[in-house]
Amino acid sequence: MFSLIEHIEYLMMSHDCVIVPGWGALIAQYSESFYNEDAGIINKPQRKVGFNSSVNHNDGLLAQSIVRREGITYDEAMRFIADSVTTFKQQLNADGEVSLGRLGFFHNCDGQPDFIPFFHESCNDEYFGLRSINFKTLAQMREEQFAAEDQAEAEAAAAIIEKPQQRSWARRAMQIAASVVLLLALVPVLTTPIMREDNKDLAGINLPQMQRPAEASTIVNWDSVNVDLAIALPDQAFDDKHSHRHHSKVEEEEINNQNDIEIDDKKEDILEGTSGSGRYYLVVSSLVTNKQVSDYMASHKNLKGKMHVLKRGNKLRIYVARDNDPSRLMKAKQYLPEEYSDAWVCN
Repeated sequence: MFSLIEHIEYLMMSHDCVIVPGWGALIAQYSESFYNEDAGIINKPQRKVGFNSSVNHNDGLLAQSIVRREGITYDEAMRFIADSVTTFKQQLNADGEVSLGRLGFFHNCDGQPDFIPFFHESCNDEYFGLRSINFKTLAQMREEQFAAEDQAEAEAAAAIIEKPQQRSWARRAMQIAASVVLLLALVPVLTTPIMREDNKDLAGINLPQMQRPAEASTIVNWDSVNVDLAIALPDQAFDDKHSHRHHSKVEEEEINNQNDIEIDDKKEDILEGTSGSGRYYLVVSSLVTNKQVSDYMASHKNLKGKMHVLKRGNKLRIYVARDNDPSRLMKAKQYLPEEYSDAWVCN
């Protein structure tokens, strides 16, 4: 046999008003399409369900539906409704809330049931198949275009800097090689002695007599001595200064780009943000044991760091946001992945 909640859900798909005798009336409310400027979304026309506890008379709609679906008499259907309403009231007083399936939930508000509906992007109504539209404004498109142009200019500047550096290193290598060849060519000339006969009548160069140096008391290991050959190049100072100026410009542009990325991340946090405290919770799952909670958190890594556990009676509820305004939590639910479309708000 179906529960009373399933009968109510079935009737709300095709009726705008379903009265539960002794409890209240569920009334469908329609809203036109509107533009959410903060989220950049054009929301589709919506059908929301409201509740009026003062309209609780029996119009026969709910009872007749139960008679047809369950194959029971009208009196049995009325007793079934009365027993279910009594259970609702006891649960509301004991737990402070009563779930109404996919439609929403009731919570205790000074002893009276207060209904909070769930938001469904694709509900089974006359707007079935319509979805909200995400789009970019002209200002956002211009910002993205300017960012792409700045990146292209930075890459072109980096390429221009890299080419002169390559040519500079090639020129330096050639100069060093030429200097080494010149030194090797001068070695035989400088180290070959000029031999002459001992004749005073001949002209010659009076070279000093070369003597073997005295052996030092301390032996020096020349293999361990590092000798650096410093050759001054005329274009080195100009190239180093030019390269440093271009590198500083590129580093400054990269730092600015990093700052822009950090600002965009903060913007995403503001779109999703709730106060983080309050009496209402955005719940994604209701479990019984700690083992089930651990397995759930391990298998839903896309909400890692956002899931918290709320213990109510014998239930362990995993929530991802908290606030004093339930409508803000319902708005935050729109940014959850599609697999959490059945998330609900409780207090």
